[in-house]
Amino acid sequence: MDNLLHILLFLSPSIIYYTAKKPIKTNYKLRKDFKLKGVNTSVLPTEVIRKVNDIDEKKILEQQFAPSIIEFINKIKQSISSSDLTLFYNNINNIKTSVKNFKISNLILSERIGAQWTPLKNTIELSPSNYKATINHELFHVSTTYIDTNSNVIFCGFHQFQIKNGNKRIGEGLNEGYTQYLTDKYFPSEPLLIAYPYEKRIAAIVELIVGQEKMQSLYFNANLKGLIDALKQYSTEENVYNFITTLDFLNKHLTDKKLTPNSNKIRLNSLKSISSFLIQTYINKLILEKTNKTIDTKEIFDKLVPLLILLPRDIAIHKKTVTVIDDDLMMEIIKDALFNYKVSDDKKTISK
Repeated sequence: MDNLLHILLFLSPSIIYYTAKKPIKTNYKLRKDFKLKGVNTSVLPTEVIRKVNDIDEKKILEQQFAPSIIEFINKIKQSISSSDLTLFYNNINNIKTSVKNFKISNLILSERIGAQWTPLKNTIELSPSNYKATINHELFHVSTTYIDTNSNVIFCGFHQFQIKNGNKRIGEGLNEGYTQYLTDKYFPSEPLLIAYPYEKRIAAIVELIVGQEKMQSLYFNANLKGLIDALKQYSTEENVYNFITTLDFLNKHLTDKKLTPNSNKIRLNSLKSISSFLIQTYINKLILEKTNKTIDTKEIFDKLVPLLILLPRDIAIHKKTVTVIDDDLMMEIIKDALFNYKVSDDKKTISK
C-alpha cells in the first residue's frame, strides 16, 4: 500500500502562482473572510421559462467580437442538451460587448483582470489584445445566469450572490473553476488562459464524483442547491457547505503574499480540508454505490488514480512551495474515510 501511495502522490500535479498584495490589509482581510460562515443557498424560481427558441444571428453580428460569439453559440448548441439551455437562449441574444483597457485598473487595484462581465447589464468588457483567450469564459457566465429581482439574488452557474450586497455570496470559487474547466474542454484551440488553475482542478474532481452529464446540467441551470444535494449522498450537508465556502475563501486568498504565520496556517489548513473532503467523499461514493456495499481494497486505490492525478500535490506561491498532500496526510484521510466501514481480516475488502 505504501508503494501505491507514493505512485499516486507522484501523479498529483504542482501548481505555480505569482501575485502580490499589501501585507497588513491582506492578513486582515484573510482572517475576516475565514470567519464568514453560515452562508445558505437560494433555489432558482420554478417559473423560469425559455423566452426564445432560436438565435438572432443578425442581432449578434451587430456586436463587437461577433465571430467569436457565433462560434461559442454553435459549439454549445452542438455539445449541450437543448433541455439545459433555457438560460443560454434567454441571455445570449441580448449580449452586449465592448472594449476596455484593463492595464490601469489592474495596476491601481493590484489585480490581473483580463475581461469582465456585468450581469445586470448583460455586458462583457474585453481587451482587444487577448479577447480570444477570455471571451468564451465570460460567455459561459452569460449562458448560465438568472437574475431574480424578487429575491434580489443573481444565480450564475454554481455562484449565487445578492444584487445589493456583494458580500453575501457562495460558490464563486467552484463556479469560476468549473467555468474555466469547460472553457478549456470545449475550446482547446483558443489561446491558453492560465486562470483559476487550482479551482479548475477541484471542479474537475467534483465532476468526477457527481458525473459529467449531471454536473453540466446543474451548471447550465444555475442549480447550486442541486449540486449540494448530489454531494450530500456521500457526505453531510455541513461538510458540503464547508467545502464550498472554503473553496470560496481560497479563491480570494490562495495567492496572498507576506502572510503572518497564523494566516499561513489558515490557508494551509483550508487546502488540506479541501483535499480531505474530496478524497473522503469519493471513497464514500465508491463503496455506497456498490449493490452489496462491499468493494475490493485494490479497486478503491485503482479508482482513486484519476482523482489523485487532478488533485494538486503542492502549490508554488511566490517561489515558495506549499505542500497540499503527502504520504502521512493521505493515510490519515483514508483512515478517517474508512472509520465507519468494516475492513475484512485479510484487508482485501471493505464493506458498509
